Amino acid sequence: MEIFIGVIALLGGLFHLYTGGIGTFSSMTQTATHWLIIFSIVFLLYPKKRQRNILDWVFALSSIVIGVYILMTWMTRVNRVSPILPTIEFIVGVVLIVLVLEASRRCTGNFLAITCLLFLVYAKVGPYLPGILRHKGYSWHRVLSVLSFSETGIFGNALNISATFVVLFVLFGSVLNASNGGKLFIDIAYAMTGGSRGGPAKTAILSSLMMGTISGSPVANVVTTGTFTIPLMKKAGYSSEEACAVEAVASTGGQIMPPIMGAAAFLVAEYIGISYGELCKAAFVPAILYYIALFFIIDFISLKKGLVGLPKDALPPLKQSLRKGFHLFIPIIALVVSLMNGFSSMKSIFYSTIALIVIAQLSKGTRMNLPKIVSAIQDGIISAIPVAVSCAAAGIIVGIVNLTGLGVKFSSSLIAMSHGNVPAALFLTMIASIILGCGLPTTAVYIILASLAAPALIQMGVTPLAAHLFVFYFGCISTITPPVALTSYAAAAIGDANPTKTGLKAFLFGIVAYIVPFMFVFSPALLLQGSTFTVIYGIITALFGIYLLSASVAGYLRTSMPLLLRLVLFAGGIVLIHYSLVTDLIGLALFIFILIIQTIRKNTQNLASKAKEST
Repeated sequence: MEIFIGVIALLGGLFHLYTGGIGTFSSMTQTATHWLIIFSIVFLLYPKKRQRNILDWVFALSSIVIGVYILMTWMTRVNRVSPILPTIEFIVGVVLIVLVLEASRRCTGNFLAITCLLFLVYAKVGPYLPGILRHKGYSWHRVLSVLSFSETGIFGNALNISATFVVLFVLFGSVLNASNGGKLFIDIAYAMTGGSRGGPAKTAILSSLMMGTISGSPVANVVTTGTFTIPLMKKAGYSSEEACAVEAVASTGGQIMPPIMGAAAFLVAEYIGISYGELCKAAFVPAILYYIALFFIIDFISLKKGLVGLPKDALPPLKQSLRKGFHLFIPIIALVVSLMNGFSSMKSIFYSTIALIVIAQLSKGTRMNLPKIVSAIQDGIISAIPVAVSCAAAGIIVGIVNLTGLGVKFSSSLIAMSHGNVPAALFLTMIASIILGCGLPTTAVYIILASLAAPALIQMGVTPLAAHLFVFYFGCISTITPPVALTSYAAAAIGDANPTKTGLKAFLFGIVAYIVPFMFVFSPALLLQGSTFTVIYGIITALFGIYLLSASVAGYLRTSMPLLLRLVLFAGGIVLIHYSLVTDLIGLALFIFILIIQTIRKNTQNLASKAKEST
């Protein structure tokens, strides 16, 4: 059985590498083959019970039969929506839906499967619903025809992106990890930051940032780096909840950090109609602001707690770490350069993966033999399964949205509820993203709201890039948003911390992530749009604003701050991030005001301390 899984995963990896840089297939062939590869092993890798049983094999074999049937017949009927399906196609459609629902339940939990079921029911009961939810209703033949045999359903845009871009980037990350790239990143981060004030926490931030090139999954980031950094942070003087929250927030940022962002980022580029390289450029500044804010917060907390760094002899030598693995950065740099210069994403990642395999052989510590390369390819396909399954399930939702016209109605409703006010519409979209993120993976959250909310924001004057990135960002950070903060809970499990307290701490440490998306909507300079002066000025004021926000969150500026002063400083940080000379002057004035008060309080405390010592 394990041999079967290994063979399918290897063949799947080789197929995607081939189509990435050598041969090409039609879009539907690529997507259907991807579905066949993933679904033929998903039920064996995610069995119904701890031990695989006959039902798991029935699902696996059914997936193979359905996948082969789709591949053999799609050319004769693609995008031909039938009001009445032949009996065989009706059965195929039903089985296909069942397979997708069951796979999504096993891979991502009940919420996504239940959401898909609700949309399927919605397609039938439309005539009996009130208001914007009402539609004429559709027969099961029509629903199955759209979802199973067209490029607007399960085999639609989302699964196609998974079949082309996403799986290749996941394979690159898997090969990089197999060449000890993950250990290299942790060692470099440890050597660079471990000796500074609050060093272990800063190591967690930097290593998680770099690990974003290996995995766009926040939970995977936590598991990879957290087992090392969380105990170090606790030993350095951070509470269990603080240590776990830092790791959770830092790992979540991997989804928004170019060049390899979360899987939904590829969908963003496709929906907007820009290259992935252009998207990476636009996403770079907000991602850097995210990590700089966390870095500032940790630095202020370290000052507040009086924490120091680790002794030099406890740190790995930076030169030695770089010497052992610097060559692994060459394929990453090549990937970034090719993406930034507009080269094809698929060819860029294909040639970067091949280059990585070759360059890794230059050093004994990173060298991979054939079995290790095979294992890396297999692991890459297995790692891509949850994303592919989520995309297939999201295709059900998108297909129903398009069939019933719910997208247009929802957009009109969002505009009406916000009375055409952009900030209000953004706030409502944020709430929807966070609520959906409680149970859905980031990819599914983005796909749903890209169909429902983003068109309304665009209609209200928000640029397509800002609108889609706004939805994408909140889908990402939903994993650190209570009450269901999956990344925070994963970190809490590693650090033996209270999950609820860890989630609240992570929300507080990541507060800037909830503000920046609003700011880049109104300040396009943060997306590198505008003149050079506008962009530079916008970034500088945003950095200053981030500094103030971080001091407010940590409650420290020269000395501890009472709540009222923290709120004033928080307001000053927000107005500084917003691009406007007037708001910048207001933010600067508030900062100077707080700084003067804090300096006076600090001097008073020093005098009192000296007086106490003299007595």
